[in-house]
Amino acid sequence: MAEARDYYQVKITIKDIEPDIWRRLLVPSGITFHKFHKIIQAAFDWQDYHLYLFELPDFLIKIPDLDYPLHEVEKNPKSIKVDTVFKEYQNMLYEYDFGDSWYHEIIIEDIVTRAEEIHIPICLGGERHRPPEDAGGTGGYEHFLSIIGDPQNPEYDEMLGWAEKDTGGRKFEPEYFYKPEINRRLAKIKC
Repeated sequence: MAEARDYYQVKITIKDIEPDIWRRLLVPSGITFHKFHKIIQAAFDWQDYHLYLFELPDFLIKIPDLDYPLHEVEKNPKSIKVDTVFKEYQNMLYEYDFGDSWYHEIIIEDIVTRAEEIHIPICLGGERHRPPEDAGGTGGYEHFLSIIGDPQNPEYDEMLGWAEKDTGGRKFEPEYFYKPEINRRLAKIKC
């Protein structure tokens, strides 16, 4: 018989982009924030080659810099569990890529008990494809969308070709969302 475990139902939305790009996930309890970062990366299909942090009203959760120790208001994501934070805070920010600054609003919606054979995160829903890595933040993404929205634009083919690094060779479609694909990526993250 499968062991029951609490899951946090969270909604994660990339800020400052309309229409919204979002994912609703079930995240297993007992994991570290570093594992939660990996879950967010898989849910949005980010490539995970930039720094990240979680911002809460009273502290930051971030990877320590080798040259500077963490301040008292900074916590290491590899040593702090989501449970201690999710039970106290209902929302927070996740920033990925300090250059482009992709801010994700995280809302803790519910705690659900489930019996699962394998404890993995699960995508319940979402909308739209995330921006290409290194697009230049929200302004760069808007510029990218204006180019790929106009087949007559001289940069149209070049931009679509550049974005294939983020789609595995598929044409970039801003409205693309396929839950089974996301769940296959999430299934690789054992919690």
